[in-house]
Amino acid sequence: TRAQARDRAKTTADSTLAAEKFYRARLRGEQESFAGWVVPLVIVGGAALVGFLAFVNVRNRRQEIGVLRALGFRSGQILYVFLGKAVILGFAGAAAGWTAGFVIAAFTAATPPGTNPFSSLLSPMLIGMLILSSPALASLVSWVPALSAARQDPADILGEE
Repeated sequence: TRAQARDRAKTTADSTLAAEKFYRARLRGEQESFAGWVVPLVIVGGAALVGFLAFVNVRNRRQEIGVLRALGFRSGQILYVFLGKAVILGFAGAAAGWTAGFVIAAFTAATPPGTNPFSSLLSPMLIGMLILSSPALASLVSWVPALSAARQDPADILGEE
């Protein structure tokens, strides 16, 4: 009787572990699938927002651009001002995003005992990708607004007001 009870307990435990393993693998696949379409969507949405904000910035600073051009600043210098601002904001956004991800992972990470939940966030490759991709994306989407700022005629701008 004891042997039969042990066999039933073992069979039940094995089937429970197999089911748990199956559901964890399925959940992991669903999470990866979800992240596969959400991450690009967030990147495109963020890039669109940065581009829109760059256009608004150029529009709000038309008077400053006109005065700088009237003082002798070349188009290239105006372009560098706006692209430099985009690169700096890209670095700041990367740092803020990495910090927010680190804090969220600190409170929500469910990892097996004995493993470091922050090892993937401290990856030199991830940090390098952030340092390079965020400013590059910010300057890429700010290129058209910066170019429009650099091409503005100071006589037209200053004649409006």
